Amino acid sequence: MLSLRNRTALLRNMIRLVLLCLPLLLATPSKAQAYTDPGTGAFVFQAAYAAFLGGTYYFRKFLDRLWRKRSSQESSTGAIPNEGRK
Repeated sequence: MLSLRNRTALLRNMIRLVLLCLPLLLATPSKAQAYTDPGTGAFVFQAAYAAFLGGTYYFRKFLDRLWRKRSSQESSTGAIPNEGRK
């Protein structure tokens, strides 16, 4: 497993690579040799919307499990649990 310093250096190098390559890719002109019908835009929008909703649901479930685990640890140590949560 990488240490925090190595992970930070790796992430920094990856960001530099992306920042170097992205302008080069965007600057190269190319012709679009394809046809996209109007339904394609709706499909892309629907996929992005579904990914956002799915991510939100997953994040909410993750936080719920985290809070439940935390409250069970507090109750086992004798701390007063949050009485407003079920």
